[in-house]
Formats: sequence, structure tokens, C-alpha cells
Amino acid sequence: MLVTYDVEAKRTGIFRKILRRYLNHEQYSVFSGDITEAEAVRLRRELSEKLVPKDRLTEITAANRKNVQVTHFIKSESGKGEVSREEDTWHKTDFGVL
Repeated sequence: MLVTYDVEAKRTGIFRKILRRYLNHEQYSVFSGDITEAEAVRLRRELSEKLVPKDRLTEITAANRKNVQVTHFIKSESGKGEVSREEDTWHKTDFGVL
């Protein structure tokens, strides 16, 4: 799993602290590692609780090189309700990059 975030500077510590419990801190706002599905569910729940509008959180998972899934987590502009998950399929249009 690979997770990146883009949030206001004063809020980066919140996400860094959560992500370090599950993944390796690779560079600034980039974390990666192998975790179980149960751990991934817990991680997603914790991160979703901290998201506010305009935060960007991206998760990339892969079963193998040809089976990559990219998901963006988005909080509504009102800041209320559940965090939505949007699958990004741009990378599936050109398998030459994989």
C-alpha cells in the first residue's frame, strides 16, 4: 500500500502520526508498506475521521503490476457526512507505464 496526503501545513502531524503506526515513512507525505486488509480498514477509518474539506488523501494498492488500484478520499465541502471514495482509473488506459 502507498498513501500520500496533501493537507494544510499545521495539520500534517495528525496524518503523519497515524500513518507511521501502519506504514513506513518514505518521504515527506509519502508512506508505504505491506499491511493486512484488517489493518488497512482501521487505517482508512482513522484517516477518514481526520479529513476536512480540501484535504487530499490518495491510496494506491496493488495485487500485482497489472492490478493497481488508485483511490482518492474526499470530504464534502460542508465538512459533514461520510468521506467518499473515488477510484481513479487513468493509469489503466496505458499499460505501457506499468
